[in-house]
Amino acid sequence: MLKEIGLIGLGVMGKNIALNLSDNGVIIKAFNNSEKKLNDIKKEFKNDFIPFDNLEQFVENLENPKTILLMVPSGQATKEVIEKLVSLLGEDGTIIDGGNSFYLDSIENGEYLKKNSINFIGMGVSGGEDGARNGPALMVGSEASIETSLFNTLKNIAAKAEVECLGIYQGPGTGHFIKMVHNGIEYAEMQSIAEMYLILKKLNKTNKEISNFFASQSENNNSSYLIEITSKILQKKDGDEFVIDQIKPIAQNKGTGRLTIQTSLDLDVSIPSISAAYDARLQSNNQYITKTSMESIDENISDKNLSDALYFSRVCSMIQGLELITKFSESENHEISIVEVLENWRGGCIIRSDLLLDLKKEFSENNSFYSLDNIFNNLQQNRAAISKVLQITTKNNIPTPVLSASFNWFNNLTSVDNPSNLIQAQRDFFGRHKVQKVDSSADINIDWD
Repeated sequence: MLKEIGLIGLGVMGKNIALNLSDNGVIIKAFNNSEKKLNDIKKEFKNDFIPFDNLEQFVENLENPKTILLMVPSGQATKEVIEKLVSLLGEDGTIIDGGNSFYLDSIENGEYLKKNSINFIGMGVSGGEDGARNGPALMVGSEASIETSLFNTLKNIAAKAEVECLGIYQGPGTGHFIKMVHNGIEYAEMQSIAEMYLILKKLNKTNKEISNFFASQSENNNSSYLIEITSKILQKKDGDEFVIDQIKPIAQNKGTGRLTIQTSLDLDVSIPSISAAYDARLQSNNQYITKTSMESIDENISDKNLSDALYFSRVCSMIQGLELITKFSESENHEISIVEVLENWRGGCIIRSDLLLDLKKEFSENNSFYSLDNIFNNLQQNRAAISKVLQITTKNNIPTPVLSASFNWFNNLTSVDNPSNLIQAQRDFFGRHKVQKVDSSADINIDWD
């Protein structure tokens, strides 16, 4: 265990992870420009919390080898803090970036600090305020091996499931890469749940009935943290009014969904469910003034069909994200184990769910994405359910961008009748880009005239 840690960044996540560390016996030495903020936060600590409002004194008072945890906004703010610390830290010091940094920034920061003989660790932290305080999922990326004292400290503060939800990955940006993909999957699952909420609402279900539908998913091992909190959200009242009905239908984002999509394009991985979820958030902020009225509908659709459709969409978005991690691992020679990633996400994080256990079992037996027989068989069985749901939503003009994207992704992936032969023929016709005939691997041009 570390005896102490330096902390820069006392926002919601920084403060709560500091409290978690403190509860586990680590002395917190914290820097902030505001003496008042430091003193206010110190009142929340039962154990040692030593404040500094001078950066030089803060670093000077850390015991060697110095370890500093950054919980500051990603991007330029993180880079500026690192640049200030380089001249103050001695060799063999360690900087841990626990913010939501883009993985390429972490790779760059790691290279910069390595040149200055300072260790760098890029650490993704998932679980929100409660997770940071009581046990987050930690995704740790480092070029060098993690010192035993630091490893034990991180293990102690991480969430616990079947194993500690602490993933150690090769490369300074890998932890943040896996956290980025986690967030992309989170986007897709949130939107899938929201679409199911809208469908149920248009079927004249009350908030209480919709809440019960989401609560019932645990009976079939089809639940998740996000589904559980959705059930609770729909029950919350302010006087006689449900709080959900008082919230504007405008969703924000902090950019991790967009970065996941950009990265998928760079790595040539198809993630349409995640892309559709990000698009839906953008569309919620840019709606036409003239809108189509969606009246309540009178359709015969069972809770079983809706549950199976939700499961189908969640599985598709999860597989898309895991494939992106695998492609990154292959491109960087990092040998990331998907089983270990799924264990990493089992507790503490926002996308924790029963589904991860099913996927872990499948990947333990076969690490090839397109040979996941049990999972793909389950999707085949649920295909009729989501097809029925989408027929009804299309007929009644109910938008379902992620459910639809998941359905089309799976259909295109598993269809014998792939129309891409026509695409390649068109490319060869106007651009002489060549084709391959079905009985040959040779690239040839066709004389279309």
